[in-house]
Amino acid sequence: MFRQSLNVVKAQLVRGYATASPTKAPIALFGISGKYATALFQAAAKTNALAAVEGDLNNIEQRLSKNARLEEVLSSPLLNKTSKEQLIDSLGKKSEITTHFFKALVENNRLSETRFIITAYRSLMEAERGIVSVTVTSANRLASKDLKDVKDNLTKGGLIKNYKEVNVVNKVNPSILGGMVVEFGDYTIDMSVSSRLAKLEKLLTDSITV
Repeated sequence: MFRQSLNVVKAQLVRGYATASPTKAPIALFGISGKYATALFQAAAKTNALAAVEGDLNNIEQRLSKNARLEEVLSSPLLNKTSKEQLIDSLGKKSEITTHFFKALVENNRLSETRFIITAYRSLMEAERGIVSVTVTSANRLASKDLKDVKDNLTKGGLIKNYKEVNVVNKVNPSILGGMVVEFGDYTIDMSVSSRLAKLEKLLTDSITV
């Protein structure tokens, strides 16, 4: 069902551009938001509208950030499709590709994925520009030297390839207890204490059960 819906989205987005050759996304994204963002990226690339769509999505994200209630309403199953389309129209002027895309989201009841799709599209645009964003989550704020070590290990170790720039961001989450979780693209390297404890607890539980 999901694949069928996604094919409908692609058809709606590329209508009128059937002769254009397929455009490959710079990175592979998975999950619902990743696949929708990829479909949008490919449609925008065919009409040289990547930057225009990026601007549209940034504007929509800003408006949603200013009005949390609006995001709830858009995702509500109680609101009919016509009302949702009217709300989308009220978010400001958009390119043709973006307009068709959001109509497809309404049609497929995927407006609840809007935030995730915007984030995924941003990842595609960064990859297109040769920028790799790395998120390092730690229990406490890391020193600049530690973040540089992470960056060096990822680039010199060959885990990140074909890049022009690597941006490392440190997020603090005390619940991981210690260590760190490194995320980039669709990769997650979990070296947190909480993860190790969870694995140990499972091992002990399985041993007792046996």
